[in-house]
This record gives sequence, C-alpha cells and structure tokens, in this order.
Amino acid sequence: MAQVSYPFAVGRIKVLETRLLDPGKWARLREADREEAARLLAESGYGGGKPGTKADPDQLIRAETEETHKVIAELSPEPAWTDLFLLPTDAHNIKALYKGKVLGQDVSRLLVDGGTISPELLRISIENEEYSMLPKAFGDALQKEYPDLLRFSAAIDRAVFEHIRQVLKKKKNPLLSRYFSAQADFTNVISTLRAARLHWDGEKLKEVLLTGGTIPEEVFPEALFLPEEGRSAALAKGEHASAVERILSDYAQSGDITRVEQQFTEERIALLKEGGDSAFSIGPIVCYLMQRETEARDLRVLFAKKL
Repeated sequence: MAQVSYPFAVGRIKVLETRLLDPGKWARLREADREEAARLLAESGYGGGKPGTKADPDQLIRAETEETHKVIAELSPEPAWTDLFLLPTDAHNIKALYKGKVLGQDVSRLLVDGGTISPELLRISIENEEYSMLPKAFGDALQKEYPDLLRFSAAIDRAVFEHIRQVLKKKKNPLLSRYFSAQADFTNVISTLRAARLHWDGEKLKEVLLTGGTIPEEVFPEALFLPEEGRSAALAKGEHASAVERILSDYAQSGDITRVEQQFTEERIALLKEGGDSAFSIGPIVCYLMQRETEARDLRVLFAKKL
C-alpha cells in the first residue's frame, strides 16, 4: 500500500471535521430527554446510526470512536506518530484484561478496538504471560507484581509515556514532544488535586505521577497539603505555568475537577493547532482525533446526566 501524502490526509481530515457536532446539534441534544437525544445522535449518522432505529448512546459513541481510530490509522502519513495517540486504548484494554485475570472475570465486553495492538493479541499475551509481541514498556510493566489494581493501573499509564519517550527519541517531532510533556504536566496536576481530596500522603501520590513533564516531580508531593491558593502557586511551574495558574485559579473558586480536565484538554488541543496547522504537518490529523475524543467524553457526560 502506497504511503498517504500529507496534503491528501489533511484534506480528508478537513472534510471529516465538518461532521463534528456543531453548537446547534449540542443544544438540541441537551434539551432532549435521553431517548430522544439518542435518536438525534443516530440520525446524525453518529457511530453508524440510522434514522428510525432505537439507538443505544453508549454503543453509538463507542462505534464512532473506534471508526475515528480506524480512519486515523488508515490516513496517517506517519503511523509511528499517530499511533502514540492510540496508546490509551491499548492501556484501557491491558487494564481490563489484567483485572479480569486477577478477579477471574470475563471482561470481553469492556474491550475496544482502535488501539495499536489487537485486543485478541493482548488477551493471549496476558493469559499466557508472554509479552514478547508487545512494546517493551508494556512488557516490562506486565512482568512485575503489584499489591493492588491502583498501582498496576499507574504502572501501565507510566508505560504509555515511557513508550512515547522511546518513540520520540528515535523519530523526533518537537510539536509532539511539547504536546506529551504538557499532557504529563496536566495529568500530574490533576492527580495532585485528586490526591489532596482523598487525603493521600506524598509517597502514594509519587506512585501515580507520570514522567516526562516540565514541572519538577518533587513539586507535586510538596503541594499536597497547601491551601488551594498556595497549591496553585506551587504547581504553576514549567513550560505551561501560565495555563496551570489560570486553570487552578478557576478551580479554587469552582472546586470542579471535571472542569479542570476539560480546560487542560482544551489547552492541549490549542497547542496542536498552534504548532502544526499546515497541510504538511501531523498537527491537523492528531488535532481531529483529539476533538473526536473530547466530543465522545462530553457526550458520555451528557447522557449520564439524563439517566
């Protein structure tokens, strides 16, 4: 199969962007009850939905996400880079399969397509404890023993970032390096906010922190027991200090961690748009993927509120 050119891929992405839900559709979805909202989503063609059929919103969102991942994989001129954005799906499946093995549960319904590794290969690898077909970072994490599922989950999250570091060391991309360092920073800030609410100590927080960010790791445990204003100032370090300070100032007033997550996601999307909005850049391709992922998250929240 011939390699896809950047202009072709970006042109196709610009067409696909027109299918993102616009403000008018969001307004109608918010006003409708759950059943009507699901029908409206299906009628828009979301997740392969068809007019006149009873639709399950969770299935529609899942199908649309999987189709988006498939399209990105097919269109990408640089799979080594776009695959980095599909790793969270692999991590989700690994966590589900490991949990199923530990608890003796069938987790087939929890597995999703659209990652870089097929769910079946992951299932076989984890069942047989044979990890040679997996990226080294995942294999290394799976070979260790963990006292609980929380620590295992944290280890897999760190393995994702270790694999990203290894890929970008071999195939450099300044935009993606900056993007993933921002993601590490933002994720660690959110982990610190959650840890403070749960009254964790610094040692427990250290176990879930990601590497590769620009905020020094010692900052996070030190910020745990500070009042909100002091914590905001302490965490406003590194390359994205102004964004962290602004978002945490808002959090000090709202106390809404979900809003913090949304704002940090918006910052990451903005970073991609600013750094690579051209027909010869990976930026527009992964930016579209991020917009779809954000849309899926917001739809899940919307439908959860309608239960």
